[in-house]
Amino acid sequence: MIDVLIADDHQLLIDGIKTTLDDVPDINIVAEANNGLQVLKILQSKKIDVIIMDINMPQMDGLDCTKAVCKKYPDTKVVALSQFDEKRFVKKMVKNGASGYLLKDSGKDEIVAAIRKINSGEKYFCERLSINIINRELSTLDSKSLFPQLTDREIEVLKLICKEFSSPEIADSLFISDKTVENHRANLIAKAGVKNTAGLVRWAVENDFVD
Repeated sequence: MIDVLIADDHQLLIDGIKTTLDDVPDINIVAEANNGLQVLKILQSKKIDVIIMDINMPQMDGLDCTKAVCKKYPDTKVVALSQFDEKRFVKKMVKNGASGYLLKDSGKDEIVAAIRKINSGEKYFCERLSINIINRELSTLDSKSLFPQLTDREIEVLKLICKEFSSPEIADSLFISDKTVENHRANLIAKAGVKNTAGLVRWAVENDFVD
């Protein structure tokens, strides 16, 4: 039996999923929550196999909750449930530990398949997600295109760029030459797959290198 928790701030959606899965013999809805804090409280006293996790919730959203769950309760698997078919949300949920991603209009067969596969240790991503997201961004979790590996120095430079430091100011702060700063900037832009410094700053924020 797969014990499932549904986390969403819309009770109608929770009730709909519970009704949809009511006749599935190997899936048991044992708990529900309306925000991330409630999820963490439930996990203190109840073992959950799979959490169906909404991204947009009050008090603690699904992104932060997923990160906390996967760190403290590694045996509990998370599948994101969202209305957002956007690469940045998929990437953040996967980066935070989610094993899959469903859209809120997913049908019964897809929800059941996702729960079963994720519970068995596999990954599952909704068929209606962009093919480009699946093929180019999520083919492997350690893909460099998904999460580029930055050196410690590159991260230092990136954080200063995001604070609007100029190249000379970064050079003075890190005791390196202006040319070295520009080399780091060029490498960062290439690794992030963006066109310019503005795109690099947006990428850094979206991927949690800076707040």
